[in-house]
Amino acid sequence: MKKKVLIKWIIGCVMLCIMLLVLWKRTHINYDEYSEKTSDMQHDEVEEIRFPDYINEKVSDGLVFDAEVVIGENFDPDNFYVSTARIMKPDKEKWKQFFGVDNTWDYNVYETESRIGDKIEFQTYTDKQENTLYLTSEEALWAKQDMVFIYNVLDTNEYSPQNNGKLFSEKMDLSFESRQDNLRSVLDKMQQIGIDAAELEVHQEYDLNVDKLKEQEEKKIEAGDIEQSEKKESWSTSDEAYYYYLDETTQGLPVFSKRSVNDYSGDERSQIIVCAGNDGIRYLYMKWFFLFDIGDDKVKFAPIDNIKECIKRKYGKTLDENCITVKKMVLGVYPFATDKEKNAVVPVWICFLERKTKGSEYVEKLYVPINAITGEEFYDMEG
Repeated sequence: MKKKVLIKWIIGCVMLCIMLLVLWKRTHINYDEYSEKTSDMQHDEVEEIRFPDYINEKVSDGLVFDAEVVIGENFDPDNFYVSTARIMKPDKEKWKQFFGVDNTWDYNVYETESRIGDKIEFQTYTDKQENTLYLTSEEALWAKQDMVFIYNVLDTNEYSPQNNGKLFSEKMDLSFESRQDNLRSVLDKMQQIGIDAAELEVHQEYDLNVDKLKEQEEKKIEAGDIEQSEKKESWSTSDEAYYYYLDETTQGLPVFSKRSVNDYSGDERSQIIVCAGNDGIRYLYMKWFFLFDIGDDKVKFAPIDNIKECIKRKYGKTLDENCITVKKMVLGVYPFATDKEKNAVVPVWICFLERKTKGSEYVEKLYVPINAITGEEFYDMEG
């Protein structure tokens, strides 16, 4: 049963990726035009520009800005340079060696799709204890067999009524090691398999305390979310672990590597997801991690008023019975694929909006990407 659940979970992840890739339809900005725009960014002197921490403005009864403006602490808008990027290929031999994969493991090959939709193969290795390593040319996943119990309990999906992420977000030190020491150890180990941890930032972390794990498992069984047969035989402090979502950054900004803006709602946007306990790394997932080539020419960012105007043009005539509130604006970069290997690095604002109809408790979440250079809506992220 445990093996079937774990395999189903891994295959399910792969199939979800394939479905998202198939559904994605590129609206195609002309890259030659984009190149011309980036050349316009290059100045001997770039005007100093600053962004506010918060925007509070009522545009109309149908549109309100009540928005936190999120910018990386190490970001300097006056010293941000034009760059390109390529996906880092996992070093398969390093991954196999680090996690002890040898010729006694079961080996299978399947087919999936790359970030740009090309057919690529993915390889799976499974040992007798049902630990699994999954590899493609663009991503890698390691999962120990007992992670299935964590999958059953931890739910961080913001749309899920069973979301219990806040219960595990107290930033407490667990019995076996402090958070700080554990994270440092995790980053060191990732360096050993070729992941440069220097540009990683913690997007979210969860402290998986044994008492809460046991309590949440019981609640999920009572609710019928998991079967009694899937219950862990017993819990102990040795099951405790830290669970991290790590974002890649470049020049102080987070990298939005997913293809659609609708994938940025929660933790799953992160390129690195890792779970570590007293026995080391129990789970590690790397997807679309980029290597950047930073040029010499500076980027000129559009003023924040231009970004606001883009939203006003789109939603400014919204009727008041469908009030839209801009809740958050996050500045990052999007690697826009120009060919199989190369990506133009496009600075982009991802704006988080909420639409609510009068008389209804339902709140619809909307995500609008805006090119941070041109101030225009970035349709290529809306597939």
